[in-house]
Amino acid sequence: MSGTVVAGRAGRVPDADVWDRTWIGWDVAFGAALAVAVVGALADGLSAGPRTRVVAFLLLLGAWYAAVGARALRTGSVRLGLVYLAGMAPLFLAAFADYGTVGLLFFVIYPQVWVVTGSRRAAIAATVLLTAGGALVSLRALGNSQLHVAAETAVQIGFAVTMGLWVTGIIEQSVSRRAVIAELEAARAELAVVSHRAGALAERERLAREIHDTLAQGFTSVVMLLELAESEVDTDPAAARRRLVTARDTARQNLAEARALVAALTPVDLQAAPLPEALGRLVERFSAETGQPAALAVDGEPRPLPANSEVVLLRVAQEALANVRRHAGSCRVTVGLRYAAAGARLTVTDDGTGFDPEAATIGYGLAGMRRRVAEVGGALTVRTGPGGTAVEVTLG
Repeated sequence: MSGTVVAGRAGRVPDADVWDRTWIGWDVAFGAALAVAVVGALADGLSAGPRTRVVAFLLLLGAWYAAVGARALRTGSVRLGLVYLAGMAPLFLAAFADYGTVGLLFFVIYPQVWVVTGSRRAAIAATVLLTAGGALVSLRALGNSQLHVAAETAVQIGFAVTMGLWVTGIIEQSVSRRAVIAELEAARAELAVVSHRAGALAERERLAREIHDTLAQGFTSVVMLLELAESEVDTDPAAARRRLVTARDTARQNLAEARALVAALTPVDLQAAPLPEALGRLVERFSAETGQPAALAVDGEPRPLPANSEVVLLRVAQEALANVRRHAGSCRVTVGLRYAAAGARLTVTDDGTGFDPEAATIGYGLAGMRRRVAEVGGALTVRTGPGGTAVEVTLG
């Protein structure tokens, strides 16, 4: 009596992907072993009585496997598995008692025991009982020596249990790993949803800032210029026409900004010229719209900065000049751009009346400037009072 085991798992099928692809193999292996035993019994010169009994028991065993065993393996039902073992063991041992070669079925029966018994303890107990039954058959029916049977039984039980525990452990580890992977995939999917939502919120905020810093300010300028032109049309037609020309140019600039915003491009001023020139045009427009003196001072050797940094500096200058228009009153404005070795510094100063920083944080004004600067790793400082206001941005 000899045998080995390629153990499955004790209990329910732990993972469909692991087991579903193997059932046909289990059926083929059991059928092949059964066929070899039947052919051996028919060709091995057994007398008519034992040969008939062996073939009958083996055919009944095959029918019992087809009716109960295969379903127990596939469903993982412990109750059905125990019913299968209760019918399989006596049929197998009865055939083994008449023909020792039937012992080769141990190779395929042990794995079935480990799959259908429901737990490791039950699998070990069933393995020991089945092997002990085979040992009794070897002693009484086949007449093998006690020492030989004892040694063979001990080796067989040890090997079957060791292999069963080892392979079961591997499969349980695989199932546990798959569960972890499934959790990670679920977490990744949830994170992707959260990231998408955060990205959408960030994009809405970015668009709100862009609209505030470009279109809203541009429309404010157009309205102010048209109101001034309306008040001057009777008393100073030439001045009114100049206001209308400036309003037209501002409206065109706003239209270009709107197109750039839709296309997700950089500001129109930066598309056509370097940052110092873009700031110069901004200062000129401010002076033309408000009639207040404004100047640009550039210090250091101009050089291209990262695109995001240049956009931030231009937008901060726009917002700072808009604040001057709203809060400072009649004053002189100076925009300074200083290039340093590791970055740049922008300053917008005026000698006006100043404003209340707490009130100015409402909406997208100073708060929007701070967020823009923070996004590129810079620092924003605002100092304001009766003597004027200074906005300073340092990048790098």
